Amino acid sequence: MTLEQGDLILEILKRMQGDMASVKRDLASLAVRMSALEDYSRGLTTSVFGMQADISAIHHRLDRIDRRLDLTEETQ
Repeated sequence: MTLEQGDLILEILKRMQGDMASVKRDLASLAVRMSALEDYSRGLTTSVFGMQADISAIHHRLDRIDRRLDLTEETQ
């Protein structure tokens, strides 16, 4: 192998190394963003379950009020 070929291969390897470093940085950035999305999704899910629990409690309370005030309709 001549000196020129060795230099060419070395330059190609250096460029590949730079590209790999760039890919690693991008991947790390994507991992952080994915983690943030997972946290956000977890928060939304928690909020939805909290709202469902509140709605259920309100529903039970309204049923109890209807029964106390004798506002329930008779089913046929």
